[in-house]
Amino acid sequence: MRAVSISANWITRRNYDLLWYVGACITSYAMIYLNVGLGVSTMMLWWIWIVSFDGPHIFATISRTYLDRQEWKSRTPLLLGSLLWFVLGPVVLVLSVVSSSKAPFFIFLTFAQLWAYWHVVRQHYGFMVLYQKKNDEAAGKENFIDYWFFYIMMLAPFLSFVMRHPDARSQVGLSLSPAAGEALVLNGLHAIIFAVIVLYAGKQILDVGAGRRLNLPKNLFFLACMPLHMVIFLHPYISTQIDIRLFTVFVTVYHNIQYHGIVWFYNRNRYAADDGAQEFGLASKVSRSFITYYVAGILFTLVYRYADWTFIGAMVPFGIGPNVVSKFPLGSLFSISDLAIGFWWGFAFNHYYLDQKIWKVSKDRRLNKDLKLET
Repeated sequence: MRAVSISANWITRRNYDLLWYVGACITSYAMIYLNVGLGVSTMMLWWIWIVSFDGPHIFATISRTYLDRQEWKSRTPLLLGSLLWFVLGPVVLVLSVVSSSKAPFFIFLTFAQLWAYWHVVRQHYGFMVLYQKKNDEAAGKENFIDYWFFYIMMLAPFLSFVMRHPDARSQVGLSLSPAAGEALVLNGLHAIIFAVIVLYAGKQILDVGAGRRLNLPKNLFFLACMPLHMVIFLHPYISTQIDIRLFTVFVTVYHNIQYHGIVWFYNRNRYAADDGAQEFGLASKVSRSFITYYVAGILFTLVYRYADWTFIGAMVPFGIGPNVVSKFPLGSLFSISDLAIGFWWGFAFNHYYLDQKIWKVSKDRRLNKDLKLET
């Protein structure tokens, strides 16, 4: 019997990858259990996620861009131009107020939520590409099977969820009651998901049988992410009955941890030797230790999120809840809380957009050096 040939080159090192990139998925299952199994409220889980995971992961991007003196020198137009994303929400709200229509702002919020999920998908795609490159496989679009398997498994369950969850249907403008033809579409999506799983598994078996090496890290990464997305978006109860705000928590919490893992690895490689912060500035100071980096992220989150929650009037722990400011009217259809929502989405948009520009492994030689991808 021929022994299975395995390729096991990791992005960082085995235990680090298994903890930060693969094992991170356990946190999403934990969040699901806390809500479904133990009854922890939506608001409490949402607050814990934002303060402990999501806000600090936005700071992670800031730590390696706006706090990096060399990044300012080489990417000034990008860093300044990215701030324009803060203007989009207020501009759309003004358009809605002037037109006395909720439609423009509704489209804006739908766009924001769809981009949020696409951002998660693209991060996973980046990890897949890194594992392909590290294990001498064709990467990205050049690897036809992996490329389509990945995107179908990331998008088809999500589309099924959007078509079945009552609140999701409403948010994308679908009727409350599914049309007759939608059952056929759903059956088709589910059949495609099943087919690509069988085809991908069959290809791995054939490759092993032919003596080709099995890319262990990439497949472990797939086995961590894809079943989780299927549980979240296809489970009969979870995908249709749970408060829709929790889906952001379930999908994003492990993405946040993965992101911290890759950014911390990058930061230590780039800033560790800059003890006096002479070359890179504040980026070196906040990256002196993981505790310093993480505490800075928490403090950043508390400042920017509690300012947001005050204007929105959100009922969060240690917040002031509904207040006169949040209810101040803007026209007949909106209030100051809507303006706050539009503006504070700018933090997320700025993060999404910068991420598209600063992680281009195929084009950025310095990035390859800082991620130790060069041989």
